Amino acid sequence: MESLDKIIRIAKEFKGFSRKIEIGNIVKIFGNIDYDDAGIIDIDDYHIVVSTDGITEDLVVVDPWFAGYYSVLVNVNDVIVKGAKPIGYVNVLSGPREIRDKIAKGIKEGLEKYGIRLLKGHTHPDTSYSAIDAAVIGIARKVVRGTTASPLQKILMVVDLDGSFIKKGWVKCFDSTINKSPREVQEMISAIISFIENGDVKCSKDVSAPGILGSLAMLCEASNVGAIVHLDKIPIPKDILITEWLTSYPAMGFIFGIIEDRGISILEEAGFSIGFIGEFTEDNRLRVEYKGLEYTFMDFSKESVIGLKSS
Repeated sequence: MESLDKIIRIAKEFKGFSRKIEIGNIVKIFGNIDYDDAGIIDIDDYHIVVSTDGITEDLVVVDPWFAGYYSVLVNVNDVIVKGAKPIGYVNVLSGPREIRDKIAKGIKEGLEKYGIRLLKGHTHPDTSYSAIDAAVIGIARKVVRGTTASPLQKILMVVDLDGSFIKKGWVKCFDSTINKSPREVQEMISAIISFIENGDVKCSKDVSAPGILGSLAMLCEASNVGAIVHLDKIPIPKDILITEWLTSYPAMGFIFGIIEDRGISILEEAGFSIGFIGEFTEDNRLRVEYKGLEYTFMDFSKESVIGLKSS
């Protein structure tokens, strides 16, 4: 059994988490902005939801096809966790033709899998690097933000465990989409959106590159709250070390803050594993409990995930 201090150290030193601190300088330049998974524009009775992400250069170099596919996936997750149906995708593709072609084939597979359109693309054929940067736009009847967690909300983790690990350099993904049909993936997306529209969802965030604790820390910081998390209640694939799982990117993993349990059955019926892993608190610390021991992962009065405070 891995010790709690080792678990916390590995999760906090993981590159997917530690690199987020560089966001702070940019945020300071733009001023007082909400830090959320996606931007939201309200238009009459609907909401336009937009997310943009770039794929790390390490992954582009190791596996361009996978980088292209995940440029769709990561942006789709940011949009659906707000409650929006993804409808369109745009990108900027850079690098030599051989790598661009592989990235483009991955993008094509992702667009077909998620049932969304390529709206616009731009190509840089003469850069000194290879990259894929993209955005997805969605439309929602109801949105839930990643800045509205509050004390006493229960933390619900929702994740598809029907998949396998894929390691590409330092990037660790638990992919549960590539081997599913478009119909299966889109039905799971519809379940997430239906849960947000009909359930008692107060806040939301997808589990992304920083891992489970890192993503939850970002949600806490953006909402100015703390949380207590019970590691043994986190849904986890069989025969996987907790340190591996906490530093992985699940292809379909989401965190919700709820009061009532209304509507949860639709998630289980769609194939998701769910777990009530803790609750949000007033004390501005993200605390982790495991096997009767407790450790502070982050103290937001002194620390910042995205570099807005000095540690």
